[in-house]
Amino acid sequence: MPPSNGGTAQRLKLALYPQSTASGNALYKFDVTNFADMNNGGFYNWKVEDVIAGRTPTINRVIVSCRDLGTTQVQLTLSGTNDSQKVVSTPPILLILGTVAATQKIITYSVIGLSFSAQNLQLNLTRLAGAGPVSITKIRMEGRVETTPYG
Repeated sequence: MPPSNGGTAQRLKLALYPQSTASGNALYKFDVTNFADMNNGGFYNWKVEDVIAGRTPTINRVIVSCRDLGTTQVQLTLSGTNDSQKVVSTPPILLILGTVAATQKIITYSVIGLSFSAQNLQLNLTRLAGAGPVSITKIRMEGRVETTPYG
């Protein structure tokens, strides 16, 4: 028996997902060539940074590198825990990334004016639905760690 093409005339090399809608049945696929989803937002959550156990780091700058796919708006938030082990976070910082020309080159932005001290730091970046395409290539958090010796 020949291999099935899933009911298509030729091999598509795509995963097709059957869906039932009010107007009937249809096959859907994910468009992996477009990073600007109009229906769903996206997010990046980086791993929790445990800098030095028992010491509190302070982040003073975040450096964001992304591919220029066009303009987009993202929200950057830093979160962590305080000495009482309660979760604290910065208010969302709005960043506008990319250019209208969409050069496909890597662009780097430096977010200065940010100062946040907490343990177990985590960086979160959120793109709302329809906010434009984003492809993050690298994030770097810069700051300092208190030098108080263990007590």
